[in-house]
Amino acid sequence: MNCIDAIEGMAKTLLEKFLDVSTEYRLDDSEYIRNVKAVIDAVILFVKNNPEVSEAPELIRRVLYDDAKARWLARLENVVDPEQASAGQRDIEYQAYCYDYLYTHGNYPR
Repeated sequence: MNCIDAIEGMAKTLLEKFLDVSTEYRLDDSEYIRNVKAVIDAVILFVKNNPEVSEAPELIRRVLYDDAKARWLARLENVVDPEQASAGQRDIEYQAYCYDYLYTHGNYPR
C-alpha cells in the first residue's frame, strides 16, 4: 500500500464513522455534511502541503466526496418504502441536490 492509498483509506473510514454516529444520534444532515467537508478539506490540505504524497489533490477530493455522498444516499435509500419507489427516487434525487448544496454553501437551499 502506498501513502495515498493509506490516506484515502483512513479518510473513508473516518467519513463512514461520522455517518454511523450521525445516524445513531439522529444528527442534522447539515452537521454530518459539514464534518465531511472538514475531513476532505483537511486531507486536501495535507496532500497539498506534502506534494510527494500525490500530485492530484483534486482527484482525491472528488473520490472522497463521491464516496461520502454515495454512502449517505445509500442510507437514505434503505429507508425508502419499496411501495413508493417512484416517489422515493424523486426524493433521492432531491436529497442528492441537497447534499451538493449543503456541501457547497453550508446550509439548506431556500
